Amino acid sequence: MRISLLLLLSLVLPPASGSAQASSPRPAASVLFGAGRRAVTEFVRRYWARDTVQAQIRPSYWKEGALIGGGVGAVAGAVLGHGLCEMSEEAGKNCTGSLLLGSVLGAALVAIPGALIGGLFPKHQEAEASGS
Repeated sequence: MRISLLLLLSLVLPPASGSAQASSPRPAASVLFGAGRRAVTEFVRRYWARDTVQAQIRPSYWKEGALIGGGVGAVAGAVLGHGLCEMSEEAGKNCTGSLLLGSVLGAALVAIPGALIGGLFPKHQEAEASGS
């Protein structure tokens, strides 16, 4: 009897939310989604203007590293591509395509680490002679 009374009351009465749930703040819409293009540009101008630190990008040897790495990778890729083509069982096969593809892939794969390694070494600025 008690169970049926509780079941009947739970179906008739709506669930009450707790006091902590009723006073919880709702998420607000973002400035980027709630306004037009003018508000977005104003937002970007206002908040990006706070960045007062000037970027100090010092010259390094990243280009030289990419060239050296690309050259080494091209030679290694060409040797590997030609060697793999020569090991095929097809008689009289032309391996020029494999050689070129291996050199291009080898140059692309090794140029990136070469540029990263070259970027670790800063270029030293030569002091200008003030007496000349």
